[in-house]
Order: sequence, then structure tokens, then C-alpha cells
Amino acid sequence: MLADRFDYAALEPTVLLLPDFDFGPGDYWQNQWAQRRLDCQKVDLGHSWVPLRNALVSWIDRQVRTVPGPLFLVGHGVGALGLAAWSSLMSIESEATIVGALLVGPNDPNRVEDGRLVDFLPLPQSIFPFPALVVASDDDPHLAADRGFSLARQWGCGFALMPGCGHFRPIDGIGRWPQGEDLLDRFLGLIGPGTPRDPHPAAQLERSCAPPPWLDRRFAIRP
Repeated sequence: MLADRFDYAALEPTVLLLPDFDFGPGDYWQNQWAQRRLDCQKVDLGHSWVPLRNALVSWIDRQVRTVPGPLFLVGHGVGALGLAAWSSLMSIESEATIVGALLVGPNDPNRVEDGRLVDFLPLPQSIFPFPALVVASDDDPHLAADRGFSLARQWGCGFALMPGCGHFRPIDGIGRWPQGEDLLDRFLGLIGPGTPRDPHPAAQLERSCAPPPWLDRRFAIRP
């Protein structure tokens, strides 16, 4: 019999970190999280200079099947795009192990500045089968904040705006990104052992984040 996601309630989730492919020089926050936190593991996605969607989906699926559940996924940039593609194809067995996800600054392949991402088009249209939160910055050159909000609604995710983080790279000066780590801990606290089960933890996190003042939510597509 297949396990329900909440059958893992007594276990602390393992956090799998899915990196971007082009984050520049400096100490990457995913490296720091993996070094400092016992619950975090950074995943080698086998990135090449031109990332391929099917290859990323295969790498993610292999890791999810290898690491015992429950699992929480944190994708950044292209890693977030791979996570979105994988979630639209994931098996019922894999779905049972995933308790939540953060999609940090998913690159927008519709932007003409980076033709390497054309393989990720079209983006998935399906609702994520697990709670998730799209995290965007108001000065990200690879994802406009309103586009991040639109993707969150397209995928049935919550949305959080973190001003001044650029594309969440070392060169953007975010260091180990403590705000992101706090967001991760709050998300894990909503789904962790010994806590009441909220069926929509990402929505609760979104409500606790300051909403973008330039977004008119009357026209937002709600999941």
C-alpha cells in the first residue's frame, strides 16, 4: 500500500537543495546551508552550460528515489525550473514523500536574454501536488516580480517577495541568505512533526509576508 504524505509525520524532512547553473563567484548560499545544517543536502544536477529539461528531471527523480522520505525541495533558478517540470511528471510514489518546496527565483525562459533556457518551454501548467512557495526579488534580472507572482498562481503556489536580493546569487550580496533560511524554517515548522497539519502551509506563509504593493490582487488568478 502506498504511503500517504502525512504517514511521515514522526520524521524530520530531509531538505534537498537543487542549485542554479550559473550563480557566479563567491560562497553560494546553498553550499553554506548544506555545510551548516544537518537536514540539508545539495544535489548534483549534472549541469552543463546548456541545461536540458529532461536531464534535470531525471537527476531530480533519481535523488528523490534514493533519499528516504519525507523530503522538502529547495530549487533555485534553473533548479526551480527543473523542480517544476519534475512535479508535473512525478509518480504517486514520489508524491507521497514530498512535504513541500521552495522555488527561489525560477528563471523565466520567455526572456530573450538567455536562449539556453528554451528547452524548458512551455512551462508546466499543472498545479503542484504538494505545498510550495515561489520566492522572487524585485530586482531579479532573470524573473520580473509580477511574472513570479503569475507563475505562483499558475502552479497553485504561495508567493513571497524579498526585495533587493537580485537573482539570489553570491554576487548579489546575500551571503548565506538568512532571510531565506528563516523562511525555510518557518515552512518546515508548519509541516514538521508535532505540529497541527495545515493543508495550505504555503498560503499561510504568504499571508505572513508583506504583499507587493504594486500587485493588484483583484486580478490575480487564485488556485
